[in-house]
Amino acid sequence: MHDRRRIELRGLLVALALAGCGARTGLRVDDLPLDASDVPDATAPDVFDAPDVFDAPDVPDVPDVPDVPPPDVCVTRRYPLVAQTAEALFLLDRSPSMNQFIEGTTRRREALVTALRGALPAFASSIAMGSMHFPSGALSCDVRLPLAVPLGFGTGATIVSRYDAAGLTSGTPTAAALDLARDLLLARSGANVSRSIVLATDGAPGCNDSLNPATCVCSDAMAPVCTARNCLDDVRSIAAITRAREADIAVYVIGIDDPAQPALIDVLNRMAVAGGRARPVAPGLPRYYSVRRTADLAEALDTVRRSISACVLRYGGPASEAARIAVVVGGVDRPRDPSRTNGWDWNNDERTEVALYGDACAAAGPDVPTAAEVRCDAVAPP
Repeated sequence: MHDRRRIELRGLLVALALAGCGARTGLRVDDLPLDASDVPDATAPDVFDAPDVFDAPDVPDVPDVPDVPPPDVCVTRRYPLVAQTAEALFLLDRSPSMNQFIEGTTRRREALVTALRGALPAFASSIAMGSMHFPSGALSCDVRLPLAVPLGFGTGATIVSRYDAAGLTSGTPTAAALDLARDLLLARSGANVSRSIVLATDGAPGCNDSLNPATCVCSDAMAPVCTARNCLDDVRSIAAITRAREADIAVYVIGIDDPAQPALIDVLNRMAVAGGRARPVAPGLPRYYSVRRTADLAEALDTVRRSISACVLRYGGPASEAARIAVVVGGVDRPRDPSRTNGWDWNNDERTEVALYGDACAAAGPDVPTAAEVRCDAVAPP
């Protein structure tokens, strides 16, 4: 066996050598007689075959298991609905424009005093109320603490009397008053407290020295010459309302409106919408609460009371499940009623508050368990 391998190896080497020479010269190389004895034996040691590797025994294939999606199991989850206490800070406009007549011989400021006197006492025991005047002192555009009336229960008559006695002063620093009110309410401690600002104004915010009187809308139609402080400061005031709302402080707007000044009515409407507590859209009616209709102020305060009383409750469940909740008051399911007549509805766009109406509200109370249950079959209207 070894001799045969040597002969084959010698032949291979000679063939490679001849092929190499032909490749280098490009000439034909005649066949030469070969003698196997002329090729020295290869000195490489014999190479032994590697031992055979045996196949592993066959393992039968595991049959395919089809994917089975997990069942959509809906487990009822219950989140208590927590009653909140009420705080409302009234911002009352005492700018010179409040001395203008609104209808006949009634001045704007007088209309506000009359409306407050008729409406506030009914809510003295259910809402902790306080007030801030703007401007606050004798200086033009001045806003500062202390409050005219600190927040507390039973303060309705004091709010009215102190505003009536304060008189008027120069400037309408609406934006500054809103920012100060927001900061004051945010600094107050207490869990489950719903806080609101009630802005009562004629819709003519000013006191922005950065505005150009040559190009701005003058908020005081009676002024002989428009100054920067008389420029309509609507953009900055609406931004201040937006900041309050983003801090979870609702802003109700009570407008001492004058049909003869549509620009100011427009500002009142936009402020009301920005505050998150505007009146529902209705033909011919403003989005703010009008002081020219005493019933409107009572309606505004009643909305405040309902928004922060036992009939408005804090929902602490995840927002992603808000569309699947059922409201249970005293063990009885209450239907969702977007008309807000008898049942429940969301009280804000963020869906963190549930408001009860009609029989549902009458059934609620401090000792009545009320909860939001997330159920598969509780698909409420959007």
